[in-house]
Amino acid sequence: MKKTLKKSLNLLQLTFASTGAIIGSGWLLGIYFSAKYAGPSSIISWIAGGFAVMLIALVYSELGSMLPLSGGIARYPKYTHGALLGFISSWILVISGAAVSSIEAEASIQYLNYYIHGLYMNSSLTPLGLIATFFLLMLFFIINIFGVKILAKTNTFLTWFKLAIPIIAASALIYAAFKNNNISYAINHYNFMPYGFSGMMKSISLGGIMFSFLGFRQSIELAGESKKPGRDVPLATIISVIIGIIIYGALSVSFIFAVPSVKSNNWHALNYSSPFINLSNNYNLFFLTVLIIVGAIISPFGTGLTYMGTTSRVSYAMSKMDFLPRKLSQFNKYGIAYISLIFIFCLSVIYIMPFPSWQALVGLITSSIVFTYILGPVSLMSFRKLTPKLKRPFYLPFASIISPIAFIVGTLIIYWSGFGTLWKLSIGIAAGCIIFIIKDRKKKNFKKNFLPGLWFLFYIITLITLSYLGSSDFGGINLLIFPYDIIVVTIAALIYYGVSIRTFIKTDEIKMILEEQFISEEFDE
Repeated sequence: MKKTLKKSLNLLQLTFASTGAIIGSGWLLGIYFSAKYAGPSSIISWIAGGFAVMLIALVYSELGSMLPLSGGIARYPKYTHGALLGFISSWILVISGAAVSSIEAEASIQYLNYYIHGLYMNSSLTPLGLIATFFLLMLFFIINIFGVKILAKTNTFLTWFKLAIPIIAASALIYAAFKNNNISYAINHYNFMPYGFSGMMKSISLGGIMFSFLGFRQSIELAGESKKPGRDVPLATIISVIIGIIIYGALSVSFIFAVPSVKSNNWHALNYSSPFINLSNNYNLFFLTVLIIVGAIISPFGTGLTYMGTTSRVSYAMSKMDFLPRKLSQFNKYGIAYISLIFIFCLSVIYIMPFPSWQALVGLITSSIVFTYILGPVSLMSFRKLTPKLKRPFYLPFASIISPIAFIVGTLIIYWSGFGTLWKLSIGIAAGCIIFIIKDRKKKNFKKNFLPGLWFLFYIITLITLSYLGSSDFGGINLLIFPYDIIVVTIAALIYYGVSIRTFIKTDEIKMILEEQFISEEFDE
């Protein structure tokens, strides 16, 4: 009997898969780092970041309900633009998704250092902390190996706590700040935008805001294991982002008001190792300190757990598309592609050595994942032209307007990550391209495999070049100063979006999809 993925997930489990991935280390450390970058205006940054992700999530809601495939985000670009784009996007998802499990484990260990000294020192994990992180990653692996139902039930149980603890923390800190006149002091003395527009944008890309919201994709990646994907995948995706905006907005407000006097509006000078515990102790809220340490274990644990499972679905999808060895698509008796899971676990372990802290990884993960997310609008509009009669349980209205806006917003977020992050990311992308060329060299089908996705390589090169020439606030040489850099990046994004939605091709996967749904129609090459 052929083993396949088991369709066992309901709406609540899908919603909590995405929500649990969104409410992770972001509230423990992202709130703090975003405030360091932007001061009080980080409140607006969290709302803006959530809105940006919502645009992308809406696009993927149609794709996920239309083609509910395990590891779907990795598959859509290949279906519309061929093997090169499919490989690059899925490769980036794998290397970045594995890193998320590492960063979440590191966040838990950093907070535990408050009680177990010697795990975290001088802004990085100690050798003992690295060992503890390894065992936490091992626990993620063990839970995932026993099947998606165990993963979903564990994550659903944890997510109830992950929702409750941040809400209680935000409420308690706002009450304490009001009681101690911190709120009135903040309103009367703080400069709302101490670092201007650039500070707000840095907080979105580098402060952990965009990183925190990127977990919305978990329900898309698990769509192939959903009982009712047409209804549940779009609902789970959209609901999770709304929950994230509400919780992070409340936490951001509570943090800004609860921080003791920030002299000369120098938010850069904030120096907390365990931010919410430090604030709780400042107000002698012992019960809240205990609750936060529980949250510091549960929140990153649930997110890291989910990411390890869903990223293994991406490597499974790569195997099914012949991008990685076929062995990665082998199942165990629990319906899990266990070799893919082993592969992702090993990648996660590798990351903790060169990146032994939360902040060291967050910018790299954000820009890399957003690189793949901007392909959603491209795939959506290409599918609209290629398969207009394909059944779409969720049909995104105004897609022709939302898609280019989502593409532009995603491009700006990548640009705001800074040149220092982008050139490092380009090394990983280049390595993936080399792997693809070596693996695909015998097929010699340039027109079908390479040409349709070639625009993306030029897009990456263009963005890195503009980042180098751009504002010094984002690591550039200041040849393009603000706001001209934003204008140029926006124009470049529009040009590449226009090219991308005109270079789609009729792939074998598209033909198969239409044949399975008994649809016959004419295609334009």
